[in-house]
Amino acid sequence: MTRVAKTWARVLVLALGFLVAAQAQAAKWKYCDGEWEARIMNATVVPDPARAGQEINVLIDGEIGRLVKGGELDLTVLFHRIPVYKEKDDLCDRLESCPANGAFTVNAKQKLPPLTLPGNYQLKITAKDTEDKDLVCMVLDLEIKGPAIF
Repeated sequence: MTRVAKTWARVLVLALGFLVAAQAQAAKWKYCDGEWEARIMNATVVPDPARAGQEINVLIDGEIGRLVKGGELDLTVLFHRIPVYKEKDDLCDRLESCPANGAFTVNAKQKLPPLTLPGNYQLKITAKDTEDKDLVCMVLDLEIKGPAIF
């Protein structure tokens, strides 16, 4: 490979790295009222902002001080504080490793409907263990843009 080709390859890799970093930003979030056993360290939405008709990925890093063998994850999407979508999932289906003990990552991927209204949304996430004990509740702010027009 020529010297010029190597330089262009490096520039391309660097540009792609900046593009990915720009799309993966820490999201604004808060705990629901109350005391929670699990701690959230970071929440990321990719891409941010999300686009109607495309996939969104919500990654939540946290930690728990005991072994959690499973449970339930409730997801509620709110638009202007009005619930517009609800989903219940097996907690182990959304954790990167289950059972979880110590550090954990929730990985929630979802394709947005093409007719999603653009605007500011909130995603409320509640997790319970197999004994129905509340682990954590958080509300994550999301911005959704209209579908990309090419």
